[in-house]
Amino acid sequence: MSDKMAADYSVLIVDDVPTNVMLVQAILKKEGYTLLTANSGKKALEMTDAHNPNLILLDIMMPEMDGFEVLQRLKENPKTNHIPVIIMSALSDMQSVVRGYQLGAVEYVTKPFQREELVKRVAHRFELFSIKRIKRELERTIESRDTLYSVIAHDLRSPLGSLQMMNNAILMMVDKDKVGDEVFEMLKMMNKTSEEIFLLLDNLLKWAKNRLNKQIVFKQVTDVNSIVDSTAQIYIPVAEQKGITLEILNIDKELNGFVDIDMLKTIIRNLVSNALKFTYSGGKVVVETKESENGIVVSVSDSGKGMTDEEIDKLINKNINFTTYGTNNEKGSGLGLMLCKDFIKLHNGELSIDSKPGEGSTFSFTLPSGN
Repeated sequence: MSDKMAADYSVLIVDDVPTNVMLVQAILKKEGYTLLTANSGKKALEMTDAHNPNLILLDIMMPEMDGFEVLQRLKENPKTNHIPVIIMSALSDMQSVVRGYQLGAVEYVTKPFQREELVKRVAHRFELFSIKRIKRELERTIESRDTLYSVIAHDLRSPLGSLQMMNNAILMMVDKDKVGDEVFEMLKMMNKTSEEIFLLLDNLLKWAKNRLNKQIVFKQVTDVNSIVDSTAQIYIPVAEQKGITLEILNIDKELNGFVDIDMLKTIIRNLVSNALKFTYSGGKVVVETKESENGIVVSVSDSGKGMTDEEIDKLINKNINFTTYGTNNEKGSGLGLMLCKDFIKLHNGELSIDSKPGEGSTFSFTLPSGN
């Protein structure tokens, strides 16, 4: 540990004998701790209240208020009961030792003590303090990072969502023959880019909420087909731009599921987006819904690159995200698939993958029926 960290660690030495206090000070001074002293039980309580030390070395045999009473008062006070106390006393009988531990002491050192023994016992408490402080700092850093992600994603999500819808509407309204091939291709590229940015931010927002345990699940009975169809249809322009056929099949026309609509949309967006990313021009992506004994099965199949068993294992069983590249070298973070797994589990389902290299992939999951 650094000298600065040791200096931040304060030790209160409580003993009514000045030579004992001086001895302990001399031993611990070399370790770099900040040392405080008190020559009575009353003074010890006052010093603790004023300075909130990280550790107290407490003598037992003191006039007016002995160490046992001091220890009892410290542990009864909510402001001080967290402070570890090491008893230093000439009382070595078992009854005194047991009483000290019963009142809340963490350790008991019998006088006269060896220098190495005292140094090691205090060093152990300092190490525990340092580990806890580092852990708190890491937790604060992580919380600040996740909060920042959430704020950024939330503030950008609304305007980007509007931009995405306008781009999509313009692309559907524009006559290709009137604007020309070059302008039309630029419009398609704008639409594709806005969709990718919106999906990334939407994933980031939901991931941050999950990390902060602020993701609210609101399940309701709803028509699964309408949610899946409308979400998948958004990707028709993206599919056409890449020369891919996007087909939506509803094996069973009426499928009522008990689902969180927003989570279902997120799952479909990510699975369809990934399928298009890993499918070659001239290929096909099929989004399918059907009823089964276990509920409603939703699947997204593609005729793309496919995956090895090792790659499938990473996606299904490892709680990691890794960078992947599509057939047109599109870069993916893997964040969306992590969200899909989380959201599917919140619907008491599991994501399954059936894939072979060069033959495409099928991602499927089950939703609870609303009937």
